[in-house]
Amino acid sequence: MNRRGGNGAPRWLRDVQPVVTACEQKRMVPVLWIRRRPGSLACSLLLLLLCVSPLPADTPPVEDWEGFVTLALAARTPQDFAAVESRLQQLRRSGVEWEPGNLRLVWSLVRLAQFYRVDNQWTQAARYQEQVLHLLEASFGPSDWVLLPSLDALAAIRQAEGKLSLARQTWERALGIVASTADSGHLLQVHILEQLAGIAVAQGNPQEAERHQRRVTEIQEQALMLETPGDAIILARQARRHLQAGHEALALPLFQLAKEILMESSGPYHSLRVEVLNSLAHILQKEGDYIQAVELLKSALAITENMRGGQHPDLLPLLQNLAICYQKTGKPGQSRPLLVRTLALVESLYGADHVKTAEALIALADNLRLENQPEPSVALYNRGAVLFRQRESIPGLVRALTGLARAQQMQGRHAAALRTLQDLLEILHKGRETEHPEVQAVQRFQAELAGEMAEKQQIRPAGFTHFNRQLQEMQSRLQGLGQGEPATESPRPLPLLP
Repeated sequence: MNRRGGNGAPRWLRDVQPVVTACEQKRMVPVLWIRRRPGSLACSLLLLLLCVSPLPADTPPVEDWEGFVTLALAARTPQDFAAVESRLQQLRRSGVEWEPGNLRLVWSLVRLAQFYRVDNQWTQAARYQEQVLHLLEASFGPSDWVLLPSLDALAAIRQAEGKLSLARQTWERALGIVASTADSGHLLQVHILEQLAGIAVAQGNPQEAERHQRRVTEIQEQALMLETPGDAIILARQARRHLQAGHEALALPLFQLAKEILMESSGPYHSLRVEVLNSLAHILQKEGDYIQAVELLKSALAITENMRGGQHPDLLPLLQNLAICYQKTGKPGQSRPLLVRTLALVESLYGADHVKTAEALIALADNLRLENQPEPSVALYNRGAVLFRQRESIPGLVRALTGLARAQQMQGRHAAALRTLQDLLEILHKGRETEHPEVQAVQRFQAELAGEMAEKQQIRPAGFTHFNRQLQEMQSRLQGLGQGEPATESPRPLPLLP
């Protein structure tokens, strides 16, 4: 027979109820509570069961990494990444173990590191990049090439933090991986050695920096014997770094070597060949060798058309650069079809009211003016100016209205050209662009037009006076002949008109 207390509940239930409440709140019961409420054997066993097992009714299911990965890969805004980090902290607090073989998880952490790196939050970026490195090491070992991008990113973060010693150690580890898994002259070492040289300079060790630079030179000299497209990619990457730093003289031979390797070891439509040809053409343009640049750009255009079709955005820079080269060689007639095609392609891709369309209109108008065709160029300049006004683009308006004034000058419409320039100066003044570098050029052009108009106004009346005098002399002679007066002398020839 169960003994009941004053509230009518069984005694064993009254003994267990405080423990059940504690389990619901804390999901764990100290053993001391069992000792204080011994109860029956069944009560003790129940209490022990509660101590080791959470109550299933109120316990949420243990989460895995799939939800975190989905959230991380879809993140776009700072608020999204804050939610991603919050989810990660919840998972770590709940004791969920890392999954080294889960590459989607690795990429999710890479995205977090990249977000904080762009936001200049170096501590958080370093923390997540280190975790990426640990997961990759657990999956691929400590010396696999797959670690190199992560090591490079981590070293760059540490350098941005000002932790130069840690950055140097990280790049030295990357250098060791390349040296142990490839030949001693592999071009992947070049980037790492250049970073180490920069750190040596920052740490006041010019001798070490010079040693690294000598090694870079040796590796690049050894690259003259390379023959695979992969090596051409590395050469082009190194040349691109030199080009971005403004060292065209260093970039040119590397691009040329990459081009030769691709021509010998790849098909005619290798995607890298377009970049190499375009980069070479860019360097030659800066050096003034437009004829050779034209040939390179024509090849790059043909490859892109074959690979991408005739309506791809990648064609635009090639068409524009090739048109500029033709203009520089004094062949605007060959530029015009390219610029007409550019305008049609831009309108189809971006619409008739886009700023890129306005730029294409002005480029075609400039070319027509070079061909001594001011009438169609005036219409194009006006269309471009309208679009630039809508977007309040001062540089675009300067180019459009200045070109329009030049075309009006070619038409002999000096007054209209002066009004166009005055309109441009008022726009610059309203936009507080009085210090704009084009203001003085516009003012000089304005003075030139005003001088031409004044000169014409001075010459025109003098010419008409001379003509009127000759006309009056002719009329008097004709009147004399009509009256039958004898000619006393042979008539003098009329003077020529000026």
